[in-house]
Amino acid sequence: MPKKRRRRSPARRKKQKRLSLPAALVLIVALFIIYVGVDHFFIEDSEITDNDTHDSQVTTSAASEDEEEPEPTVSDESCATVHFINVGQGDCELIIADDGTTMLIDAGESEYGDTVVAYLSELGITRLDYVVGTHPHSDHIGGLRKVISSDIEIGEVIMPELPDEYVPTTNSYEKLLDAIDEKGCPLYAAESETIQFGSGTITLTVPDYDSSNLNNYSVVIRFDCNGSSFLFTGDIEKAIETQLVENGVDVDVDVLKVPHHGSSTSSSYTFLDAVTPEYCVIECGDNSYNHPNSDVVTRLELYTENIYRTDVDGTVVFSCLSTGLSITTENGE
Repeated sequence: MPKKRRRRSPARRKKQKRLSLPAALVLIVALFIIYVGVDHFFIEDSEITDNDTHDSQVTTSAASEDEEEPEPTVSDESCATVHFINVGQGDCELIIADDGTTMLIDAGESEYGDTVVAYLSELGITRLDYVVGTHPHSDHIGGLRKVISSDIEIGEVIMPELPDEYVPTTNSYEKLLDAIDEKGCPLYAAESETIQFGSGTITLTVPDYDSSNLNNYSVVIRFDCNGSSFLFTGDIEKAIETQLVENGVDVDVDVLKVPHHGSSTSSSYTFLDAVTPEYCVIECGDNSYNHPNSDVVTRLELYTENIYRTDVDGTVVFSCLSTGLSITTENGE
């Protein structure tokens, strides 16, 4: 929003005393004598000084009355960052806006909760404005219990609303709900909406789904900032990928968090054609699920050579600079 120009108070007129006629004549004569005596020697310097002073006053006046304060710009020193945190065979992403606003998306299995808390502490994060559990599988929400139970302040927790018959009774899900209750932080059902996030935006998309496959309830999150864009897909599978494209959801981004750890159930050509990723990140670890699937990796390579894997590269961090994206990995690239 444009800043309002400050209005200056009007100058107050001062009352001046009238001089009597004789006194006025004496004053005029005295001023004339001074003028004749002094002006002869200093007229050139006086003219130069007067002109310089006048120009200075005009410039200052114009600046104060006509110019608005410049709008703040995003500098590379205060850029947004996106962290794909290595939590083994699980998902965990952290978005830090240029103004310090934070969103944590998932936190891996329960055993990685302390890892995530330590990572946040190393970054000096004492508050998470948003915590999102994309869907209630333990490799996504297991570690959130320890995050919420830590000393970190929590703004709000967002999770998908499930039909009653599909609400899980797993240990990881029940413990997460208990931690939320004990902390007293608000829990909201995810809705499709766009929220301001620093100088960028976060867009949540909730799939239209009603069946037993919890992967397809995953909240899809898009982050845009400083000309760069990211898509976080949880574990959505091909049916939801197609739904997003057919519904006209804007999934054309620079960085794709590859759905479902690179499973063969996801990353369809229809979806990738719409995303056209420049960078892909696969979050996976030692597993027996064949993640990432070799055919999926080959498919991704048709769109980009920039494919990162947390099981190979460790934690991957993207910095949204004014000149583009800067990428660093835990293992040194």
